[in-house]
Amino acid sequence: MRRILLLTDFSDHALNAAEFAVRLYGTEDTAFTLLHAFLSPNSATAQMWAIDEMLMKENVEGLRLVEEKLRQRVDLGASRIDRVCEHGDLPNVVDRLTAERGFDVVVTGAQGTTGLERVFFGSNAADVLARSHVPVLVVPGQARYEDPRRIILADDGRGASAASIRPLLDIARWHKAEVMIVRVVAEEAEDSASSTTSYDEFMGAIPHSHHTVSGDNVVTALHDLADQSDAHLIAMLHRRRGVFDQIFHRSSSKRMVMHTHIPMLVLEQ
Repeated sequence: MRRILLLTDFSDHALNAAEFAVRLYGTEDTAFTLLHAFLSPNSATAQMWAIDEMLMKENVEGLRLVEEKLRQRVDLGASRIDRVCEHGDLPNVVDRLTAERGFDVVVTGAQGTTGLERVFFGSNAADVLARSHVPVLVVPGQARYEDPRRIILADDGRGASAASIRPLLDIARWHKAEVMIVRVVAEEAEDSASSTTSYDEFMGAIPHSHHTVSGDNVVTALHDLADQSDAHLIAMLHRRRGVFDQIFHRSSSKRMVMHTHIPMLVLEQ
């Protein structure tokens, strides 16, 4: 059974992400959990404890309303949705629950009229993306679900394990999607690395093709190609140290900005 963790801050973009995930993964043999995490007042006074209890009650009710809205937007049938409301900062809560409950994917919405428009690496949502040890699906606020008939898989030239890309392969098989394996190389740089063999072996009967595009900004190059090829999902490998670490690495010296208007599946390698 697939276990999907849906993060919510009670916003419209979080609800949109939850709906997208339900439509993408389906309800058969899938269990969904809605999670809202909040920080308690930093005080041990009786007044603060009362405020904390009030916040918990409000957030529990908020989760109930999110499930109600989600069921109005997508047919969940008799599927059960667990609701979890916890104290604590979001990344730590996600890490602990993922370890305890064995979630397969974490789903988060993205703010802004252009999707994950300005994600400051140091924010809770960005920390979840950077620190998660399971795949994270990031759904821009304005994204509307379409069956993914074409998926882009970003290739950093270092190959991948079968386990790391299995979540992507499952989606491709379920939706009969074509996978475009794309290498982004810097302008005037030689494309010397080759990992096509391993990907070909993993893909099996899934329709797939290999492409190389030039560009100094990986995210921009991938999204330009996605627009041109009418792709509905972009998948990227998150290595703790690697070419794409520039996208996920926290920087104390400057804010990292990622622009996306297409859902992104961040895989763990």
